[in-house]
Amino acid sequence: MEAEIISAAQGLGGAEPPARSDWSDTDRQDVATRRVLIVERDIALACALKSRLTEAGLIVTLDSGGQAFAAVERDSPDLLVLDWNLPGDRAPQLLQQLIRIEPRRRPRLLAVSQACSEQQLLSGFELGVDDFVFKPYSVAEVVARVQAILRSMPSSDGGPLEILSFHELRVDPFSGGVTAREQPVQLRPQEFRLLHFLMQRADRVFSRAQLLARIWGEHSLADLRAVDVTVQRTRKALLPHGCADYLQTVRGVGYRLSARQGS
Repeated sequence: MEAEIISAAQGLGGAEPPARSDWSDTDRQDVATRRVLIVERDIALACALKSRLTEAGLIVTLDSGGQAFAAVERDSPDLLVLDWNLPGDRAPQLLQQLIRIEPRRRPRLLAVSQACSEQQLLSGFELGVDDFVFKPYSVAEVVARVQAILRSMPSSDGGPLEILSFHELRVDPFSGGVTAREQPVQLRPQEFRLLHFLMQRADRVFSRAQLLARIWGEHSLADLRAVDVTVQRTRKALLPHGCADYLQTVRGVGYRLSARQGS
């Protein structure tokens, strides 16, 4: 499939100038092992984006959407650039398949869309989309957003990751597992990142804007309601285990993970 895409895109002109990269030397060393899968029905656009991401030092593969999940399992990408307007319900179906992947192997998601309602945006973020970009877009902007998401990921150097504990809660960032009172807790990607972030900073209060910037990224199209929805869903997942009260609302300020009573 990739060979067909590359062949169809030969002779394209009007390429944009190389994207500026503000990556540090450490970022550049780490990104050499990062893999990106582009799932896009627009052949020319997919090839243009692949070219620019490859120039940025990433390992990039392509799929038109028909065999996207098989490509994810085969290539184990760190990030998936997903055409949100694939025919039928392919994009949401793919996200549902990705949720079943072991969390530490699950790719981060950048969705590309021609048009999207507010409800579709919120649904996408709830399913684990990290960011949205609307067509027509600047390839340089997409490269920058890909870099921003990859920078937020743990280093791929294979170093040890700390298992965190907070009272009856336990989070393993390597396996992506969460337990409460020694029972497994099923969390969606954003819920896991929120809990992991707050557990690393127990008893500190963060505003919704701070959480939005740290969990979704400073340039994400998600709004503050995405934070509220994610907090509510995380509490719901913890409730059967008696741990929902740890995820607290501090009235007029934001949220924290704490065993303290009152705000």
